[in-house]
Amino acid sequence: MEKFLKGVLRLIALMGLMLLLAVQASAQELTAEDISGRGLLEKYHAFQPVGYLFDGSTYYSTEARQNGWVTLKAEQGMGSLYFIFGEDCPSLMLHNEDTGETREIQDNSFLHLFVDLEELFGGTVQRLTITFPEKQTLISELSVYTAGQVPDSVQRWQEPKEHETDLVLFSAHGDDEQLFFAGLLPYYGAERGYQVQVVYLTDHRNQGTRRRHEMLNGLWAVGIKTYPVFGTYGDYQTRSLADAYSSYESKGITREELLGFVVEQLRRFRPKVAVGHDLNGEYGHGMHRLYADLLCQAVQVSQDREAYPELAERYGVWDVPKTYLHLYEENVVWMDWDQPLESFDGMTAYQVTKQLGFTSHPSQEVYYGWYFRYRDKATDIKQYSPCWYGLYRSTVGEDVQKQDLFENLTSYEEDTKMEQALKEAEEARCRAEQEQAAAETEPEQNPVPTLPAPTQPSQPEQPDEVQKAQMPDWQALLLAVSSCGAFLLLAAGLVRRKGK
Repeated sequence: MEKFLKGVLRLIALMGLMLLLAVQASAQELTAEDISGRGLLEKYHAFQPVGYLFDGSTYYSTEARQNGWVTLKAEQGMGSLYFIFGEDCPSLMLHNEDTGETREIQDNSFLHLFVDLEELFGGTVQRLTITFPEKQTLISELSVYTAGQVPDSVQRWQEPKEHETDLVLFSAHGDDEQLFFAGLLPYYGAERGYQVQVVYLTDHRNQGTRRRHEMLNGLWAVGIKTYPVFGTYGDYQTRSLADAYSSYESKGITREELLGFVVEQLRRFRPKVAVGHDLNGEYGHGMHRLYADLLCQAVQVSQDREAYPELAERYGVWDVPKTYLHLYEENVVWMDWDQPLESFDGMTAYQVTKQLGFTSHPSQEVYYGWYFRYRDKATDIKQYSPCWYGLYRSTVGEDVQKQDLFENLTSYEEDTKMEQALKEAEEARCRAEQEQAAAETEPEQNPVPTLPAPTQPSQPEQPDEVQKAQMPDWQALLLAVSSCGAFLLLAAGLVRRKGK
């Protein structure tokens, strides 16, 4: 009998251990495995050269002609895909060969595209055919993952948020946002949680596709998850404002068109804060000067319905509350980018930009690495300091504390919470008035003595069935195991007593 009791106790202990492990496993999200490689290729059509899909480099691309397709096969199941396109890919078709289901991704605007196959098909896919129906497409790289959480390096971009963007940064080139605006993006976009949008004047397409990949990698590295706006204007080396305008005019791009581009972004996103370049172009770059000049003009006309009426019809008009320019000499604000950030494990905003953001631009390090060299803090940079901004225009008064670009402002999220709180307060007031009015109109009645109501327990008892229904699954399972163990112990006791 002693052996029997020991066996029962061991069984209970084993069941408890198994339950604990199951709970812990369910609490930890499964990590996806990268299974990319040519071994996934089952068959393909109009893909050349297909080997570049998995070569680990964005320098070379696989060309998929219109209606070109490739079929991938993975016995362990594919949970997600991550495309890096060499050029815009407006749509793609995904056909699950196992079930016959087809899903189409339309109006894709992302150069780096994450596709959750589990979400699209309700589970992993063993055989998948990818088709590009609209036009010839360049795929620089394709990564394939099993089910689970993909690495943080996989970019899962969010669509730009129209009419509810807290801050828009107007960066002329890809790398300016990491250089002269160092610290701004990780601080406001990641640490403070503001909705931040970057709008580039150029996408550098006239110089190839490499820099657009660097721009996306850099933004993701510093905590920006909203896909940027790429202006389609070429990148040209100019040394004055007049030369910059002339350079575009020689390409058939008018000043009116350039100004309309900036006005559109202000009306589309309605930023509380707009930030732009130095009027002197930092080190004198003509495109920096041009973009700063355009922003200064745009904030004056973006609230005018007569200016660019087609944009006003589409987005409405917007009067930007605060506009800051880098190195502007009036109403100066000095930002402290050398404070540790919780969102980056104690790195400062400056360190995040220097070590993670700018290093995502390898093509530019040799030319502009001097800006960070031997400067461990943002305050070490004296020339073209990333800490120095000036309030160019404000509809909410001048800054007093001069330590925050959002002084005198609240974010859109805060506005929403405030509106909800006011709405709830108003509803409560109306209910109180209605109850009071109802009480005043009731006829007087002789008071009837009533016995005091019995004291209610703070948590009334409920039937076992109700308690179990409210329990989480793992607690219910634990209760069942405990009950089973108690029953076994009771049975063992009875058997032992009979034996005696």
